[in-house]
Amino acid sequence: MTFGRIRSLIESDQVLALGEALKLLTPQQCKETAPELVAYEKVHRSESRWTHRETLAVAGAGLLPNASTLTPWLVRYHIWHHRTSPHDGTAVVLDVLRHRQLTWLPDLVARLARMPTRELTRRDLLRVILEFCGDTPPDTDGFLLHFLDFGGHTRWRPEFDALVPRMLEVVGAGVIFANVRQWRLFLRDRAPRPVLLDGVLARLQQGGSAREMEGFLALHEVLQVTPDEVAEHARDYVAMLPDSRSTVATLAQQQLKSLDEAGKLDFDLLCEASRWVFARSEKKLVRTQLTWLGKHGNRPDEVALTTAELFAHESDDLRGQAVKLVGKLLAKVSPATRAEIVTLAEQLPPDLAARLGGVTVAEDVVELAAFAPRPFPEPIATLDELTRELLGLFGRNAGPVEAVVAERIVEAVVRFGWQDRIALGRAMQPVYAKQPWLAQRSMPIYHRDYVKREPRTELMEIISVVGDLPRPVGPLGLAVAFAREWRTQLKRSRAGRISEQLALRLHEIAEGLQHAPRPALVSTPTWMSGLLDADTLLERLAKAEAEGWEPWQRDLKQAFHRLPRDVRPDAFASLSGRPGQQLRRWLEVRVDPSVVAVERTYTVGRYSSHEGECSALLATVEPGLPAPEDLYRGYDEWGPMIECWPAALPAHRDVVAAWLVPHLRHRLDSKGDDGPLLPLLAEADGPVGPGLTLALAYGLGAELTVNRAYAVDALLVLASRSQLDGAALGTLLGRCSTAATPCWAAWSRRCATPPLRAARPVWDVVVAALPQLWTHNRVADLVELAVELAQQLTPGGTVPGLAEVAARKGTSKAVVQAKRLAAVLQ
Repeated sequence: MTFGRIRSLIESDQVLALGEALKLLTPQQCKETAPELVAYEKVHRSESRWTHRETLAVAGAGLLPNASTLTPWLVRYHIWHHRTSPHDGTAVVLDVLRHRQLTWLPDLVARLARMPTRELTRRDLLRVILEFCGDTPPDTDGFLLHFLDFGGHTRWRPEFDALVPRMLEVVGAGVIFANVRQWRLFLRDRAPRPVLLDGVLARLQQGGSAREMEGFLALHEVLQVTPDEVAEHARDYVAMLPDSRSTVATLAQQQLKSLDEAGKLDFDLLCEASRWVFARSEKKLVRTQLTWLGKHGNRPDEVALTTAELFAHESDDLRGQAVKLVGKLLAKVSPATRAEIVTLAEQLPPDLAARLGGVTVAEDVVELAAFAPRPFPEPIATLDELTRELLGLFGRNAGPVEAVVAERIVEAVVRFGWQDRIALGRAMQPVYAKQPWLAQRSMPIYHRDYVKREPRTELMEIISVVGDLPRPVGPLGLAVAFAREWRTQLKRSRAGRISEQLALRLHEIAEGLQHAPRPALVSTPTWMSGLLDADTLLERLAKAEAEGWEPWQRDLKQAFHRLPRDVRPDAFASLSGRPGQQLRRWLEVRVDPSVVAVERTYTVGRYSSHEGECSALLATVEPGLPAPEDLYRGYDEWGPMIECWPAALPAHRDVVAAWLVPHLRHRLDSKGDDGPLLPLLAEADGPVGPGLTLALAYGLGAELTVNRAYAVDALLVLASRSQLDGAALGTLLGRCSTAATPCWAAWSRRCATPPLRAARPVWDVVVAALPQLWTHNRVADLVELAVELAQQLTPGGTVPGLAEVAARKGTSKAVVQAKRLAAVLQ
């Protein structure tokens, strides 16, 4: 049989016929035909590698001479099979391999067993391994995860018993145990109980993702661990307490508590477990441990000293409970223990330390560092550096494009494109090879009726067009039609005016690179905030004027928007050309839009979790944004490139913040990472008005921890610049109290004990917010913060509504903290 016949069967996708034809070949014929198959596959892979995958896999199984050649071949040509498929390609591969009676099948099994673990989709490779592994199954992570994920318990053989310890070790097994109840029951009944229990406890100590731990917790529950087993593994449960997930620590606490109630837990081990729990942040765990420990009043010295570990906890509420327990034991402890407790009480706030007869040691005052603008990085120096930056945009872990990255790439592309366009094209080839869609640019052409033009699509367009040499514009009619169609696609994105202006600027650069290149951009910032020094812009425009070229119009407009607010038209009086004249005219008529925080009512569609009529505190901009509720659902995290918005209008940060307010409110119950949006706005220029203040309020209540941390960073930057209006922020925080996440509960310790220079503005925030929040179920967190600030500042005065709350009966956290605040303010 000639290779031409085999090729025709491959290209006609006749899987069964190809398998039968290959079985008719002798070993010598296979050896002679294999090189032709390899040469054909290389050409096929470069042209249309996604076709004829099944038949190519079968052909490789029937012809290739060794495991080292066949392994990457089978990995490359994935056989997808569904029950409705007319044939089973993997079964044909197995049949062909069995027929060849190869001596190197064990080597093939070992190589295939090193399959990837990131995506568990290779059922075809798993079937090959199970067919030929015999009595020695592999124990690699890839094989085990595929075996677990594809119902390995239904394919179990006695020789697989040795795999149980490794199954428990491999990262990812817990997720499968969480999803597949049958695996948990199967292992309980099949595996030796000591091996299974040891493996589960080891993985719970090791930790992992929440879903991973959920699987091993479920497996632990299925085991129904006995009290004797808990006693035998008591130290294993203690080892779970320091830094494991809260669900794991809760399990360990429950097991040890039940053991203690049965009288089988050593008291020293209880004290050790308590110290580990007291170092955790979860209040429920700490309270449970404190109550449990308090039941051992017959050991007052040990209990008091162990409880005193809580004196250094971040929560004043928990520290107060610890002081209450220690106070009850003081009369029973020895003099040495009492002296040690008084020493440890120096870590407490003054009012709590006084209950134990101690005095708080004043902490060193931390001064807030003066604000220093960050200079913009040096430009990209070489084509190799540009290639590395571009490849970094598209890595597996790549995220939204940061403003500094985008600006440096665009500036370098324009500069290198003018200096040597051919060399730039060569430098782009590794990028095009890695991301071939960049060179094809087929989406806007073949899907023009629904494609959206956004800043990111235009940035990709810039990267795409520089691979070709500049060319004339072409017929005027076609150019006009393209411009109209492009505008339609731009409006389709509906991301707001700032996004549109950014897309228009990048589109102008892409078109200019194709038809009218320029030696350089004039709008590249000089500061990380996006601001551009007037002297630097004057130098760039003077150089362009001397060399006889003009910057692109939108590039010049972007440079104008990046000038500081105190720049006057006469700063560019020395420029005689058209760009200088245009810049002076813009500076003469520059005005600030009006930004107002208002309550807006709007209707949410039926597919939203908040269906019906809703209201939200948003910011309007006049002119520009009369109906911010239209943008309420938040911006796309990639397309509009909101990370670049602060740098697009750095002298109008209140306006930018107003456009971001709907998105930041959306982040109250959305976990997307927006990066340092708020710190960039805090570093920029312009008034701190309702837009930025409201953006800060929503940022402090973001669901994602890193977004809240960025909001605190922005708050501290504004405080360091003496630009934080604490009273205005506190008022807006109070008005935002109906949001899904209470804003103040998100404040970290960095804001609870701020540097001295920032403490006063933060106190103003708290005092303005509290009167509106006394009835909120989370107000105790804010009152606790107020107590720490009041002890630091001793401001005196009072807070509206505080006396009424402090006079209430009961021991709720809000009442206890209100009493403390009232005492501090007296």
